[in-house]
Amino acid sequence: MLNINYNLIDTFPLASFIIDNKFNILHINSLGLKMLDVSLYEANNQSVEMYFPEINLCFERGGENVKTFFVDKNGCKFDVLLKYASVEKESIYGILYVMEDCYSKQIIIQKQTFNEIILDNIPADIAVFDKNHNYLYINPNGVRDVETRKWLIGKNDFDYCKKKGLDNSNADQRRNFFNQAIQTKQQVEWVDEYQRNGNDIYVLRRFYPVFNNDELLYMLGYGVDVSELKFTQATVNVNEIRNQLILNSSLDAVVIIDPDGKITFWNPQAEIIFGWKSEDVLGKLLSDIIIPERYRKTHENAIKKHNEGFKGLAANKIIEFPALYRNIKEFPIEFSILPIYDKGIVKSYCSFIRDITTRKEKEEQLSIQNKTLQNQNSELEQFTYITSHDLQEPLLTLMSFSELLLEEYSNNLNEEAKLYIEFINKSAIRMRSLVRGLMEFARIGKREDVNEMDCNLVVSDILNDLSLTIYEAQAEITSKKLPKIRGYETYIRLLFQNLISNAIKFSKENTKPKIKIKCSETEKEWKFSVKDNGIGIDEKYIDQVFIIFKRLNNDSVYQGYGIGLAHCKKIVDIHNGEMYVKSTVNKGSTFSFTISKHLK
Repeated sequence: MLNINYNLIDTFPLASFIIDNKFNILHINSLGLKMLDVSLYEANNQSVEMYFPEINLCFERGGENVKTFFVDKNGCKFDVLLKYASVEKESIYGILYVMEDCYSKQIIIQKQTFNEIILDNIPADIAVFDKNHNYLYINPNGVRDVETRKWLIGKNDFDYCKKKGLDNSNADQRRNFFNQAIQTKQQVEWVDEYQRNGNDIYVLRRFYPVFNNDELLYMLGYGVDVSELKFTQATVNVNEIRNQLILNSSLDAVVIIDPDGKITFWNPQAEIIFGWKSEDVLGKLLSDIIIPERYRKTHENAIKKHNEGFKGLAANKIIEFPALYRNIKEFPIEFSILPIYDKGIVKSYCSFIRDITTRKEKEEQLSIQNKTLQNQNSELEQFTYITSHDLQEPLLTLMSFSELLLEEYSNNLNEEAKLYIEFINKSAIRMRSLVRGLMEFARIGKREDVNEMDCNLVVSDILNDLSLTIYEAQAEITSKKLPKIRGYETYIRLLFQNLISNAIKFSKENTKPKIKIKCSETEKEWKFSVKDNGIGIDEKYIDQVFIIFKRLNNDSVYQGYGIGLAHCKKIVDIHNGEMYVKSTVNKGSTFSFTISKHLK
């Protein structure tokens, strides 16, 4: 039977003792041995009264929890909670359970060690004081030097100042805060400021009193370095001041409203634009101040919906809108609204507003001017076309009758008269060519749709059309891989044809023409070049090459009417590009032009 009981209490999660009715110890489990700090051999047949002097109370109140005390082998007393149970009625032995041992020496030491480990590793200055402001504990963050920490236990800040040769100002301040915490029974907080290695240091400190009824048990001291927070706060303050200066000096009106639409900020430019002083509008609804009555409901509903999570059309966009000047007149404004959130909730709306009255007036003037210019251009083109067309008939008549005069009356005319008639005929032919060129120049414009084209195919078709000319001149024409572009295909074809023809025509005597066509690109445009090894152009004439009917070469050597390059320039213009030439006399020319990638 006893063996069974021994096995039974050995598994108990409590310190347990088997004793007889004379309080002699028969068996102890491992937790009991640990509590008594003895071996089983040492404890056998000892009286349990050595450790639990009030064991008789447990016998008298068998089955009940009895609050009593425990005495260790060193004579130290600790509170415990015991319970005794007889194994059988009239039994000569029973079991004593230690129900609660939270005040035992071992537990206290363990708890104290555990607490000190925690306090030692908290990233703050921690200290515990007795009621006289003497140190009971200091963690390593409070005082790093181990010897100094040990020395401070039982001493105070005045002792420390004396040891270090410091004045008592800090000690006096801390003593005052210590007394204040005791008197108010409340936490007291302050900031210590000092310098370390030339840097300003700020430490937030607190005293927290711990009372049992009206008796002060101890005082907790706490300190944490808030230098970075202090510097951040200072930076935020500087930034707030700077932002305020920026907003106040802005050339735009800056208006901030709360989620209800009430004005919370109104900068000086807003005062100028809307005619109201800041003090006149703060706290009032923005809709009542600057929005025309017919739009107020729309504005208020938009703010309400945005507050509820619906994204309005105006948020983060630039909007043009009519506004009110002192409720007297309307004028146009351009504004954008920026919602300001805090943890996902709209806290305010910041609006940047610009008076665009002057711009609108200029836009209207420019629109009128553009319309007038378009009408004039249209009339000019029509006039040029009609005039050129109507000139064809008298020129044809002049050419026909001069030819008839030579045929019918050639025998009756002397050589001088025949020469005069030939001059008249040639001049008429030249005049007709000039008029035809003028008609073609007038026709160049955006008269067809923009299409995509492969410039390689365009150039290939032109070279086929000019194959006889190329063969006779023994010209070498090369083109690196050209892109696909969008443009007016008829005019792009005419552009390349004129440039290639000119390069062949203005070649040097006894020199084979060599022509290279290349293209590069940027983000916005294509850049083409047509390079030759021809006669070149004198630098003083470079600015004149694109003027219509302007000829720079001898008429008897190089035929033409000075129209081709003028056509090229106009074609490039309608493709939103630029055209220019670089040339050296007797070395050749490079004609470059750009074509926009964004034609509409």
